[in-house]
Amino acid sequence: MRRLHFKFYLAIVGTLVVFLVLIAIVWHHFAPSRMALGGIESAAGLAGVMLDERKHDLDGTREVLVALSYQANSDVVLYDARGTMVLNAGRRIPKLTPGQIADSNWMMTRNGPVFNRRLADGSHLLVHPRHRILAYGLHLGLMLTTIAALLALLTYPLTRGITARLARLQAGVRQFGAGNLASRVKVEGRDEVAALANSFNESAEHIEKLVRAHQLLLANCSHELRTPLARLRLGVERVPGTDPALSAELARNIAELDALIGEMLLSSRLDVSSGVERVETVDLLALAAEEAAHFDLQASGQALIVRADAMLLRRLVRNLLENARVHAGGATEIRIEGDAQFARIVIEDAGQGVAYLDRDKIFEPFYRASTATRASGAGLGLAIVRKIAHAHGGTVEYSPRDGGGSRFTVMLPR
Repeated sequence: MRRLHFKFYLAIVGTLVVFLVLIAIVWHHFAPSRMALGGIESAAGLAGVMLDERKHDLDGTREVLVALSYQANSDVVLYDARGTMVLNAGRRIPKLTPGQIADSNWMMTRNGPVFNRRLADGSHLLVHPRHRILAYGLHLGLMLTTIAALLALLTYPLTRGITARLARLQAGVRQFGAGNLASRVKVEGRDEVAALANSFNESAEHIEKLVRAHQLLLANCSHELRTPLARLRLGVERVPGTDPALSAELARNIAELDALIGEMLLSSRLDVSSGVERVETVDLLALAAEEAAHFDLQASGQALIVRADAMLLRRLVRNLLENARVHAGGATEIRIEGDAQFARIVIEDAGQGVAYLDRDKIFEPFYRASTATRASGAGLGLAIVRKIAHAHGGTVEYSPRDGGGSRFTVMLPR
């Protein structure tokens, strides 16, 4: 995935490169042809005047050709009016037909461009540059390339400096999203990025205050609610002449309310925590066996060791077993398996399973499946299971069991 600073950098450098290439193309089409070829035309014109003055002096004519060849760095040939070569100077002598020689000005041959100067007596002076026209623009190309390289080197720190602050802002947002409500980012500079960082810090502080107030409210509510619940339980037990069935129903409702309060508090604590608070060495098989014993079930599998919060893992296993008891008549198997990277807790039941439309939502808080009954709980059990798994860096998944029923698989890192 491309980083933002590379996009900025490539956009700026790409614009510079395109600009320099366009300049080079324009210069190549106009400047070299007019400067280099214009110089050859001027030299050939001057040599033509001198040859007209020395048309009967063979040695003087040879001197003019040699001088023109040296000054223009070209191969020079003198043809008479019939197209016969008279004299030449240079290394590569252009061979032209009489029809080509008859024309004046520039012409293109297999050896490159050749300038043809017609003299007063009908003879022709041909000048063939030894270097191609493109070579005249080589020094400009090198200069433009050097400028582009310097601009690229100067532009990179600028773009990197801008996006580095965005990267630090992103890291702070991720920490805040992971549950570290005290996370703040450093405000650097006075531009839009600094304004964004300042806005994030203000929002984070406001959210932290709201969450802390929410936690305090829940803690106080739990204490204040559980105290009258305890008094209600004692009062129901001491009221004489009360119908035993009614007393049992009241006691059950009070116990459900107390359990709901406990689940809400635990769910709230897991929401705001960035991970587990107490980490210790846990034998998953032993822990699963202890919890399974409360449901008349035996655990099987491997004796795997993980670093985790034992109390939270017990709650995870207990919620899954309780979920199987309420919705499927009880779990049929609980086993521990895994490899070098992950440990898996697998709990299966032989119930009717979860409808396809409900499978993606059963881990949401207070969600009731289409087959759930009013006595099937408040809908926090599986939500707490997922939050405990995530707090340990793991996952929980539902899948249909072979032969009917449900399979819940919790994966924990070793």
